[in-house]
Amino acid sequence: MQIPVLRLNREYLKDYDISLNPLKPSLFVKGPDFSFELSSEITSVFYRQPIFLRNTPSVPLSPEEQLERSQWMAFLRSLSVFSKAYWMNYPQSTYLSECKPYQLMIAEQIGFKVPSTIISNDYKAIRNHFNDKIIIKSLDTVLLREGNDCLFTYSSLDELESLTAENVSSTPLLAQEYLNDKIDLRITIVGNQIFAVKILSNNNGIAGDWRVKPKKEIQYHNYNLDAQTKLYCKQLMHKLNLNFGAIDLIETPNGIYFIEINPTGEWGWITDSERQIDLAIAQWLSNPKSFSDSE
Repeated sequence: MQIPVLRLNREYLKDYDISLNPLKPSLFVKGPDFSFELSSEITSVFYRQPIFLRNTPSVPLSPEEQLERSQWMAFLRSLSVFSKAYWMNYPQSTYLSECKPYQLMIAEQIGFKVPSTIISNDYKAIRNHFNDKIIIKSLDTVLLREGNDCLFTYSSLDELESLTAENVSSTPLLAQEYLNDKIDLRITIVGNQIFAVKILSNNNGIAGDWRVKPKKEIQYHNYNLDAQTKLYCKQLMHKLNLNFGAIDLIETPNGIYFIEINPTGEWGWITDSERQIDLAIAQWLSNPKSFSDSE
């Protein structure tokens, strides 16, 4: 079955002629070699990368560039007028779910184990909250530019003694207790389908942030998630009003802990013939009501 699809690339938004009617929701888009009209009866929307040009530029933006960014970001949020459509995910749900403190609170309320956490720019408060090694994270996703390079931040394993007023006070950070002997789990949920993998290096768990490991040293294996954790994952998705989510968990000798959920998380790196996440997304978008009714 062929289903008409419109894809809007953020990089080329200003190259399109776009008209949005918010009162009787409809969208008309004309590009160099196509035109497309959407009505309020559209079936579904895949809000793949809703954050418009999130990175900090390496050079100051002109007033015109600042205006472009702010107004196109507002336009993307305006697509929420198509409220009758099934969303993966609805904009407001995405923005709220990206808030790490909020998702940690909800996860613990549901029943997940959550590492002891504090958010602070006061090194003394952080030292007083923990007794041993800690994991330091950014409070929000960080994408920076330096010249032509794109810079990211990763979780770091630190000793409490390494925290000082000089390296902490300038910005709030998220500190969590360090969990020993852990195995990282990535749980990708599409509608009512769950894809679970464990992330290993040389068949062992990875201390610290596994993303800093060379790709050739990392293996992804299917993981049999227990019924209780599956239920918690589904309840979290329902509570956050998400139809797609990439959940990071940690397996330890003391049980499974919730780390975070990304409502726009990457999934291409774990898709294969056994974990057809791309197909699951396409199936959901083409007939979301059937998946929603069966949940």
